[in-house]
Amino acid sequence: MPREKLITVTVLVDDAHKDDLSGLVAALKDKGFVLKDSLEAVGVLIGTVPATSMAGLSAVPGVSAVEQERTDYHTQEGR
Repeated sequence: MPREKLITVTVLVDDAHKDDLSGLVAALKDKGFVLKDSLEAVGVLIGTVPATSMAGLSAVPGVSAVEQERTDYHTQEGR
């Protein structure tokens, strides 16, 4: 059976939950999130999640936004 595609996401933590990042990470792990880096001072968590589980991260209390890593950047020549 093929493995599900993992995507890299950035999770923005709301101000009320910045003091309990470990609890929030535990709740996110229940949704399939794997923590790769934590920027505690600004309330940002970076990790991976199965593509089909990304939508569920936004429903976790304490999450203000979830953004998928972008890889479609293009440069404009001649500027």
